[in-house]
Amino acid sequence: MIQTLDKTKRFICWSGGKDSTASICKCYELGIRVDGVVITEVMFDLKRNISGENPKHIKWVYDVAIPIIKNVFGYEVIILRDKSDYIQEFNHRVGKKSKIPSRIGKKRGWFIGGMCIGNDRLKMRPLRKFFKSIGKCETIVGIAADETKRYNKKTMQEAGKRSILFELGITESMTYDICRKYNLLSPIYDNVSRGGCWFCPNQAIPEFAALKKEYPELWAELKLLSQDKEIVSQGFKYGKTFQEVEKEVDLINNQMTILDILEDKND
Repeated sequence: MIQTLDKTKRFICWSGGKDSTASICKCYELGIRVDGVVITEVMFDLKRNISGENPKHIKWVYDVAIPIIKNVFGYEVIILRDKSDYIQEFNHRVGKKSKIPSRIGKKRGWFIGGMCIGNDRLKMRPLRKFFKSIGKCETIVGIAADETKRYNKKTMQEAGKRSILFELGITESMTYDICRKYNLLSPIYDNVSRGGCWFCPNQAIPEFAALKKEYPELWAELKLLSQDKEIVSQGFKYGKTFQEVEKEVDLINNQMTILDILEDKND
């Protein structure tokens, strides 16, 4: 049985992904009062209004998901953006406190894979600032019932955090149908199993290949940055340079499939 404290301020942390979206749907179905659905949009370039989110995904968030959440569910959607962006972090000069003298004065450059600074500074920092301004509240996060390790992490045990999905025994595989019921399944799941920023070094090569093929203008942004000689390292993806990654990307995008060969023979 889901229990809620009606006088407590309550927010849902939303990424647009299936788990956090399913959490919104279940709160609506159960009649749980929600003071706001909070989403952080990571920006690639604030000045030119270029989002860092997957293009298909962020378009769906604004054009489809937010109107449903606001007009059908009746929940306020709060969109956060950090004051910084990818370009600013890329061009940030390394200070004198650096433990590696050769890096002092150079640009920070590419985000390092793993838990990159982009997640901490461009996504989590505005969230921390927002919740600090709110004070005591309950925050609902999208952790499914079969994500025990994530649920048992220290950060999840902080006061006020909870997972409706975990409490209801809803697994990751179950969230797809919950979202589909309300036309709230992001189009990213047509091709990949995860979302994220289009410049993220944690992406697989096929995902970068899809980016270059579908959004050449965004790939061109990365290629331009790769020509900067002032960055501390040319390692774009776990030690591989942008040029090395691009070669792998082009191999995927230019290869002919068996189907292509058969079609050519039949023409």
